[in-house]
Amino acid sequence: EFTDVTLLRAHEEQQDRHEHYDALTGLPNRALLADRLQQAIHRADRIGRNCAVCIIDLDDFKQINERHGRDAGDGFIVGVAENLKRVLRADDTLARLGGDEFVVLLTDVASAKEGAQVLDRILSAIARPVSVAGLHVHSSGSIGVSLYPADDADPDTLLRHADHAMQQAKQGGKARYQLFDPEVDRSARHRLEQLQHL
Repeated sequence: EFTDVTLLRAHEEQQDRHEHYDALTGLPNRALLADRLQQAIHRADRIGRNCAVCIIDLDDFKQINERHGRDAGDGFIVGVAENLKRVLRADDTLARLGGDEFVVLLTDVASAKEGAQVLDRILSAIARPVSVAGLHVHSSGSIGVSLYPADDADPDTLLRHADHAMQQAKQGGKARYQLFDPEVDRSARHRLEQLQHL
């Protein structure tokens, strides 16, 4: 009977890992990220601090896969994940959405300056070469950031806004971060509504 319980618990833990963690990197996946993001928003409301959602997309990752093969690409993703974990603070969450896309959830961001320092560390961590099968492989990353409560939105919208800012960072020359600006977004939507009205 004892072993049945042990096996059952092991099975439940395995199930939980499968549902909440990325198989390649062992990082939280989208489901666990959604939960942590909800908690971070509640905490930000309670203590009057900011939290930031940062979507990271590795620049030119496709070339790494094409040049060195899928296994090297996977090894590179794992290496980048390790480099990122080293520069984050204890309460921050690093998650992988799939492919070469990561999300960093920064809790308790006291000031814009503090946020910028963490983002600079993240960019440096991504740029650090990763050794994969005897090769030194490196890339850069484009980061889009949405800041709560300046961008007073629900978790899905915050992620979408961060993704939008990340696309802008890519268009702006890669290896940089871009903050989502709710004001600019509002006026753009307003112009679009006016055009549709006309």
